[in-house]
Order: sequence, then C-alpha cells, then structure tokens
Amino acid sequence: MNVQDILRLPSMKEAKIIAGESQSQCLVTTITVLEVSEPSLYSQMPIKGEYSGNELVLTSFAQIAKNIEKQLEIVSILHQHNQLGIVLYYVGLIMPDVSEKLIEKMNELNMVLILMPVNRIDLRYSEVISEALSYINEEENELEPHLDILIETIRHLPPPNQIETALSILSDKFKCSLFIKSREEEVLLSKTWPRSLDQSLREIIAEKNTAMGVKNSPIEFNQIYYFQTDVHLNLTAVENQYYLTIFKKEPLAEKQLEGIKTIIEKTIKYFGEEQLLNTGQQFFSACQTGDYHTADLLAQKEGVDGSRPLRLYCFERQTAKRSERNIQLKGIYYKERNLEWVIGNVSEEVPYAAFSLNDLPSEYVFISGEFMGLSSVSSQMNYIETQIEDSKRVFPRKHYFYPEDLYLLQDVTQETASIFLDRYLEEELIDTLAAFFLDCNENINDTAHLLFLHNNTIKYRLKRAQERLGLSFSHTASRYLLIKNLIYYRKYK
Repeated sequence: MNVQDILRLPSMKEAKIIAGESQSQCLVTTITVLEVSEPSLYSQMPIKGEYSGNELVLTSFAQIAKNIEKQLEIVSILHQHNQLGIVLYYVGLIMPDVSEKLIEKMNELNMVLILMPVNRIDLRYSEVISEALSYINEEENELEPHLDILIETIRHLPPPNQIETALSILSDKFKCSLFIKSREEEVLLSKTWPRSLDQSLREIIAEKNTAMGVKNSPIEFNQIYYFQTDVHLNLTAVENQYYLTIFKKEPLAEKQLEGIKTIIEKTIKYFGEEQLLNTGQQFFSACQTGDYHTADLLAQKEGVDGSRPLRLYCFERQTAKRSERNIQLKGIYYKERNLEWVIGNVSEEVPYAAFSLNDLPSEYVFISGEFMGLSSVSSQMNYIETQIEDSKRVFPRKHYFYPEDLYLLQDVTQETASIFLDRYLEEELIDTLAAFFLDCNENINDTAHLLFLHNNTIKYRLKRAQERLGLSFSHTASRYLLIKNLIYYRKYK
C-alpha cells in the first residue's frame, strides 16, 4: 500500500498532499498516532532502531498548534526515525493554519504532508487506521507484487541501523518475530511481535535445537501456539554463515517465507554483515529501545558487568581515524555519525586520569559520572549529547570534559541568578575572569600566558573586578556564584 492508495480510502475523502508529493508512490508500512507533540519529550525517547520506518503519523499538533518552531522540530525528529510523513487533522479548529515553513521543511526532507479537510471536527483517526491497517493486512499473503517496493524502501534506509530497522518493518508487516543467528546459534539481531516476547523466544531458541529447513514447527508458549520456522540464509558474498528463525501465530505461507528470506538476504548484502557482528551497535541500540535483557547478554559477551558501576565516554573527532584513547579503554565501543562511545565498568586503577593531558587538539572527550544499571545508558548518552556544543562554547580551550564540567553546564540555565557582569565590568575584565576561572583553574601564570599579558596585569584586573562586583573571590559562595555567571555569559551571550 502506497501513499496514493491511502488517499483513495473512503475515510480520506477530500484529503490532499500539500508537501512531499514526490513520495506519493512510497510504501506505507503502518499507521500510527502522534498524541504527544512536545519535542522535548520525544527527543529523550529511546526509539533509535525501533521505529519501523515508512509509517504515516496522524496528528493535530494539539500541544504545539501555534508554535511553528516546535512543529519543525517534531518533523525533524520523525525524519530521523525514518517516518514517511504526516496526516494533519483539525486545521482551522485546533491549528489555525498550515505554516509555509512547515510545508517547506517537509519538502526539504522529502516527507509527505497530507492535509485532511479543514474545519471538520467529525473526522476520526480510528477510521483511517482501521481502513489502512485492514488493507495492509490483506497484502500479507500477497507479498510478491509488493516485494520490489519493499526491498527498495529498505535499500534507502538511512544509517546506522538499517538491518535492525528492516527487521522492524518486516516484523510489523507480517506480525511475526525474526531472529538472525550465527552458525553457533547465537542470536545476533532480533525483532519480535509483540516486542515483549523477545526474551521468552530467545529462551525457546536456546532450549530447542531445531534442524534447519524445518517449517511451521508448533511451539506452545503461555497456552498459545506459535509456529517456528528455521532456514539457512543464502549469502554467498559474505564470509560467515547465518540463519533465520521465524515465529508466527499462524503457519507461515511458502510465499511469505521466501519473500521474508529474500528481503533479509538482500538487506544484509546491501548494508554488510558488520552490522550483524557489531556488538557495540547492537548493545547501544538495545539500551535505547529498552531491550535490557539483550543489552545485558551483549555486555557480558564483552566483559562488562551491568550490575556494577558504569562510566560512559564520548569522543568527537575531526579526523576519520579511531582514537588511540578509546582503543585503550576497556569496554563496549560504538560509532554513530561523528561521535564514538565507549562504556565500561568503573576501574579503580584507571578512573579518568588518562585524560589529564590536553595533547590531542583534534579530539574532544566527554566523560559521564558513575551510574548504575543499563537502563540509564540512553539517558546518559542524551545528557552528554545535549551538552556537547555548550561545552565547547563555555570552555573553548578545553578538550576533556569531566562530569563536574557537564554538571556545571546543566546547572546554569537562563533562570540562573545573575550578578549582571556586563553592568559592572567592561568586556576585557569579564574575559580575564572567564580565562582565570574557566580556562586556567585559577592559575595566574597560566592566565597571563593564555592572554599574552604580564602576571601583574592579571592580578590588577582581578583586584579591580572584585572591587567593582563587591565580591570576595576567596569566599566559596561568592566564587560559585561568579563561576555560574561566567558560564552563563559564555553560554548565552
């Protein structure tokens, strides 16, 4: 079912495409609802690798109906997770009108924007959902005519988790659970339907050594029968052998099996078997999607104990070569875009003293505090990511950012109590204070060297700043307030 097919549904009468018309022939895998439209909530959700891709999202932007900037932000978030487009309801009632900025943004991202008839309160999400899903479900047994479209959709999935996203698409479309295994029967990637079955089905795989080629073998689980099928994947171009296990509540038709098998084989060939063997990618993806059972298994495989204190390192580099630093760190490694992550147990022998020397100017290192539990990995990643640009802005001469630095940055918000630095001090004095407190650890010699000034000049400026502000730099509370205001100055000015 493509976008044009959706528009032909009776429930979509008088609806029209107002952006992304070039995508009208694209496959629609499913329909979902965007009930909460506040971007800050969605940016924290652990959904990487989980959204099935090519979904149409029904929404009225109720919470942000008059906030165009937040609408644009939501669209960008949906695009990051491979969503096909939006069906917009209740324009003229909840949302005054459709902004030209929104239309331009969706055209830029090649996302479909379908406008439902305006000023209509009688329209219901359920009608479109019911009709569309009924149509999509009917296609399950008629895979062959849609096989090429589905393969082409998957081939254009953005990195880094294309194979995992492809499994999500297939799992949701055919209402089945998919496990890609190694020759040693180790589960490398999986997507279950429903998602809550993952651990239980893994246990069944571990307990039952089913011969390859056995189709629709009945398995009883929680008084429900599933049919298990095990097949060998034909991947002549790759080095290792891989196998596919499928669980479905109804017997799998031969055409369905061949179609799913073909798609997965092509997907692995397109994107490379390294995605199957990349423990780091699988671990972080599992943490981000809330699959902590899988994450724990992968952590154990790499010698990381999820029950002990953990620390996360993030590297941002200007060069393409992997850092010597993160190679030396013991833990799980993952690269996404320009960021590299390493997670490991906190070491008493080497805490993070290894990063005391600022000898790699092309590299930035961000270090989390200690934390417990794999459930905190995703929030720690988000915490660091949101601080990266501010870190470099507030501490322009630093390349290593410790937990204390990140805490201070988070602590300073636009609501921070101000002592109005720029009201009492000229720019040269503020810059001197910032260099002294933020860049040089309150060392006069280092500050003088950094600013190309004499030590006495620095001492004079510090004394003058104290007098004008009416603060004592030796008083702990005063220093803390001053440092927060210097961070505020660099962060927001």
